[in-house]
Amino acid sequence: MFWIELFRKLGIKKFGLTLGLCLGYLLILITSACIDSEDSEYLEGCPRPKEADATGIKQVFFSPYKQQRYASASDTVNFSEFRFNFELEIKVKENQNSGSLPGQAFALSCIQIYNVRNISNITVILTAPFAGLPIGTDISYLLITPEEKPLSQLRQFENISVYFGSRLNLTPPNYSQLKTRTFLFLKNGTQTFVDSTSPFLKTN
Repeated sequence: MFWIELFRKLGIKKFGLTLGLCLGYLLILITSACIDSEDSEYLEGCPRPKEADATGIKQVFFSPYKQQRYASASDTVNFSEFRFNFELEIKVKENQNSGSLPGQAFALSCIQIYNVRNISNITVILTAPFAGLPIGTDISYLLITPEEKPLSQLRQFENISVYFGSRLNLTPPNYSQLKTRTFLFLKNGTQTFVDSTSPFLKTN
């Protein structure tokens, strides 16, 4: 009887310890969720932005996206569907605490966002005449972001995706092609660029 009683006591202690640990971890998760919910930017259950530096422009690409690919220079697209897009090349800063705990899940629809503080500005220059504008014209003021802001006015790059899209606020002649050089200027004085040629733009 003594041994049976001893095993019972030990079993209860182990069970109590396990239950206590589980409840403690659950409390930490709930507290973390409450803290995150205080910031309306994270009510969707997405991770906080990561700190990163821009290192270049990875690619320039053009909408529309059809048949599982973006439009290329050999395509003809309706101007109403045309979008000028580019992707930043970045380097995430090391030793970051993401603020997430084991077992914390994020929505599948989340797109990772970043705080990129080393960008001075982004400029798009014509490398061939376009719609009456000569070579060398800066058309950044004609590229309008989804927030209805010209690309030329972007100075803050916090809470951003690496992908940027814009519509061209200028109607070119039928079957024109937009040939550009997209510059990324960094605050340390360096710059990088990518050349691109749009599809043929059908305006009527």
